[in-house]
Amino acid sequence: MNLVHYTESACQYLRQVIKPLLSKLLLELSKLWHYLSQGFAKLSFAQKLYLIALILAFSSDLMGVVAVIAVIAMAIEFWPVFERVWHSLAGKAVLLLFYAIIANFALGWSGAIVNEVVGVSASHLDYTHNLAILLYMPAWFLMVSAIVLLALQLIIPIYLVLIFLLKPLGVKSLRLTSHTSFRKTTFMIRIVLATVVLYHLSLLIDLETRIETSFRNFITSPQEAAKHAPREPKSGQLPDATDVLTAPIVELTQTALDSESDKSSKADNSHDDSEQEEEERKRAYASVRTQYQYLVRQWLATFAFTLEANSRSRCEKPAESNVIELNDYEILQITPDKKADYGYRFEVKKCISAAFPLTEKVK
Repeated sequence: MNLVHYTESACQYLRQVIKPLLSKLLLELSKLWHYLSQGFAKLSFAQKLYLIALILAFSSDLMGVVAVIAVIAMAIEFWPVFERVWHSLAGKAVLLLFYAIIANFALGWSGAIVNEVVGVSASHLDYTHNLAILLYMPAWFLMVSAIVLLALQLIIPIYLVLIFLLKPLGVKSLRLTSHTSFRKTTFMIRIVLATVVLYHLSLLIDLETRIETSFRNFITSPQEAAKHAPREPKSGQLPDATDVLTAPIVELTQTALDSESDKSSKADNSHDDSEQEEEERKRAYASVRTQYQYLVRQWLATFAFTLEANSRSRCEKPAESNVIELNDYEILQITPDKKADYGYRFEVKKCISAAFPLTEKVK
């Protein structure tokens, strides 16, 4: 009986102690939930997307989804800024200059791609050239956007320091967005997510290689000296310079790779796993770039044969081929060929017609 009485007393005491604590905990949780719900209600749609992207960023497998959500949020957030800039004269000039740069690069690049596919100047295939411009415009837009984003990542810290130094003089920072709450927090989250977006864009368009290539023309003298200077052969040396990297950059890259391999041999298993994930991610993006480039060339070859070229011509041609007349004397003959690079064989041939018959040599 004493044991039962003792147990009942202990349970009653625990209820008296735990019940106030539990009610207090529930009250605090309800207050926290009310505060979070009010704060979430104050967020704009772009800020909610930022919050979702930030939560997903804790998973390394969803970084691609984080980058996509961050891009959508940035587009929604800065669209009013774009409209304000567009309605000003100086803003129109800057935006049109930006679009002109993209269009010019896309125009030149697409002309080179058409020439690579068909073997003649792109001026002879206007419609195929226009299709190539449309296909490469998104790629150049991504590239220019990545460069602008990289420049902003470098400018923002300098801007923050200048604003901090000029704040005693009454200089206030520009307010680009229309957020009514959590502006500073949103600004910091945007910088973090912009870094994630820049990282994925750099992998997608291989920004590092392109930036290194852009400095190739500025290293003429040291490059020529390095080419003619005698060098001892190295074991495991990379091949000579390709059309992407110059010879000195290749040597520096090889040195960096050697040092990285030494470091990785001394690192722990977790570091090796992260490097392996990084390499797999780079290979995945490289595969996407390669497939995109091949698919674009295949589309151009098919478009040139199907829509650009003529199935009938004044010049003699095989029945299964289509031709494009380059001038009065030459034609571009396009023939389906499964063994060709893009499914079609392009050949420049002499125009044999009633006006220019095939004359045999008289013995």
